[in-house]
Amino acid sequence: MLRLYAYGAYGVALILATVGIAGCLGELGNPDGTRPDDDDNGGGEVTLPDGTESTALLPARIRRLTNAEYDTSVRALTGTSRRPSEAFAPDSRQDGFTVNDAQRVDGVVAKQLAASAEALAAEVKGKLAELAPCADPVGQAEGCAATFIASFGERAYRRPLDAAEADALLTVYRVGAKGATYADGVELVARALLQSAGFLYLTELGDGSRGAAVALTPHELASSLSYLITAGPPDDVLLEAARSGALSTPEGREIEVRRLLQTSAARERIVRVVREWLGIDRIAATAKDSNVYPGFDEIRPSLERETEAFVGELLTKSAGTVGELLGADWTVVDEPLAAFYGAPGAGRVSLSNRRGILNQGAFLSVYAHATETAPVLRGVTVLRRVTCTTIPSPTELNINVVPPMPDPNKTTRERFEIHSTDQECRSCHNRIDPIGFSFERFDGMGRLRSAGVDEAGHPVDSAVTLAMNAEYDGAYADSNELAKALSTSAAVRSCFARHVFRASAGRSDAAAVESEASFLKAWAAVPEAEQGGIVETLVTYAKSNLFSHRRAQ
Repeated sequence: MLRLYAYGAYGVALILATVGIAGCLGELGNPDGTRPDDDDNGGGEVTLPDGTESTALLPARIRRLTNAEYDTSVRALTGTSRRPSEAFAPDSRQDGFTVNDAQRVDGVVAKQLAASAEALAAEVKGKLAELAPCADPVGQAEGCAATFIASFGERAYRRPLDAAEADALLTVYRVGAKGATYADGVELVARALLQSAGFLYLTELGDGSRGAAVALTPHELASSLSYLITAGPPDDVLLEAARSGALSTPEGREIEVRRLLQTSAARERIVRVVREWLGIDRIAATAKDSNVYPGFDEIRPSLERETEAFVGELLTKSAGTVGELLGADWTVVDEPLAAFYGAPGAGRVSLSNRRGILNQGAFLSVYAHATETAPVLRGVTVLRRVTCTTIPSPTELNINVVPPMPDPNKTTRERFEIHSTDQECRSCHNRIDPIGFSFERFDGMGRLRSAGVDEAGHPVDSAVTLAMNAEYDGAYADSNELAKALSTSAAVRSCFARHVFRASAGRSDAAAVESEASFLKAWAAVPEAEQGGIVETLVTYAKSNLFSHRRAQ
């Protein structure tokens, strides 16, 4: 059961609300196992359209909101301007992505959630005229509370409350208002809801259908669709589509996906996916030795903003494809970054010597050490995340790797070329190192070595030859040419689609292998011109049975 830590006289009421509303997380729903949703189709057996195998479906589940989703949800619910999750423990990750089944509520997180709920409930109390209006808070207080519970509770749970849930919350109100005021009772209800499983967890349990597959309820579809695209709760238009049954069809879901993708929240969500895909969301926590890379702390916020601005521009004013993401000869910079890059000015600028996101400062800084570049880190990341090439870790191979010792008489490339002479290392590093070496014209904070020499004054060599039996094999003068080749690769487009699925479905473990393969098959069936589109990849997933159905457990 979700444990809640509350303090003072209200503790019992909060726990009562949680048990009464959500029950044990493994048993969320009615006693017979069906969902307490007003859209129950009667529990009939589901027949999957177009012959989808139930074994390819993701399992039915309940997953906790990520920190970003929590912030978006409480802003929509209470109108707060705060970001409470900044005080939370970091999200657990699966394959680099924060949306996954691994998020838990342990004792530490529970206390953080309780503190946040208390602060947010106080905000609700201060907005009674907007959130819980009552013309007569003395004579009609309980009726006003019931109205507040129905409206605020439905928005918190992203579905209508059933009678038992409403009654439990009314009991909470009475405890809070006893010997106090209407406002105190409303505040306690808000605290209870903001710590309840119904708010903190998204359900993908279905409508009580029997058989190997279950169909998500209309309200589950609305929530899943909204959190997929905007990382937040469904708006009124999406809820109306749920009530009308429009979300039960691929066409209806496509209409809503394309509408939501026009919002700023959708752009924020896609930026987060791109950052997590490449791991460049770690730029905010990346540090450098100020003696080697002076000025990094000052330029780091600009490097972070560049990713957001670049992806936003790509989605709204450009092709919006993974090809352009990797191969664009332009970016969007502020004034400090323009000076750092040597660009002619702020805004969207052409940079022929920095093609795509891999040649931007955030990627180059994250995948470098505090005092030098890191060709192995850069090479491994491109292989694993951009091309989906399997590169085992030294631990998996039971190899103890000793990094090359510093040598002022050698460049980084010259020191790391020892890998190719080591029998245990060369099979992997013959693939890793050429990609990593191609970035050597950039230093460890992403600055172009315009003079063609490293920090010790040695000439830098970024020319490489890839020979991996891949379509992007060839000779490249530097990472700029390599990025251009990767941007046109069909294998890279497929790899990106694979990661979009993992970020969207929140699964990348062994249980999702068949689901992932089924998605890639559906993605490969769309016109080739659409396969590289970030938006079209999301639309393909939302339209599929993988999105609308789950495997019974």
